[in-house]
Amino acid sequence: MVIIDGNFFIIKRFLLILILTFSFLTLTKADDIRDFQIEGMSIGDSLLDYFSETEIKKNKRSNAYRWKKNRKFISIEINSHSSFKNYDAIQASYKTNNKEFKIDALSGVIAFPFDIQKCYKKKDEIVKELSEIFKDIATKNDLGTSKHSSDDSGKSTHTTVRFQFNSSDMVRVSCTDWSKEMLWTDHLRVEFVKKEFLDWIKR
Repeated sequence: MVIIDGNFFIIKRFLLILILTFSFLTLTKADDIRDFQIEGMSIGDSLLDYFSETEIKKNKRSNAYRWKKNRKFISIEINSHSSFKNYDAIQASYKTNNKEFKIDALSGVIAFPFDIQKCYKKKDEIVKELSEIFKDIATKNDLGTSKHSSDDSGKSTHTTVRFQFNSSDMVRVSCTDWSKEMLWTDHLRVEFVKKEFLDWIKR
């Protein structure tokens, strides 16, 4: 069992061996972020199509965006679900008043315990593929490596590449390298986020 951002989940055995370069991002058509799937889910889908209402409510991330007074969005994290084929965890956000739990932000997380270099390699592979797919519809921005805001010591970092669409929706691919003191697990994150959710975070 490992911890990512303070949450527990079990690493799937042999997962890293079985993942091919782009097998865990399903492409339907490359027009915008709604045309991609993570574990079958897409932006705009209802979480109820994949999980029970009980599962959704039970897995709310109580510490997510805790600095926000306006609770416009709620986030959940589902770990090691029986339906997951490629990811260790899925994080999703939806509007607080949306009874259909429609997804506004979606992330897939893969753990790389004690091997951040493998995370960087996988990130580069994904970014290379996305750069080709998004070349006519999104602007790529390599943000490099910066200190992680969740670690006051400044020893933890995240390395990120961002793809910005004309709609201002965004795709991010990142590796988080936690310091030993944090006791959390290094991981890869593939993230699809709608503009409205991004604007809410920035306010």
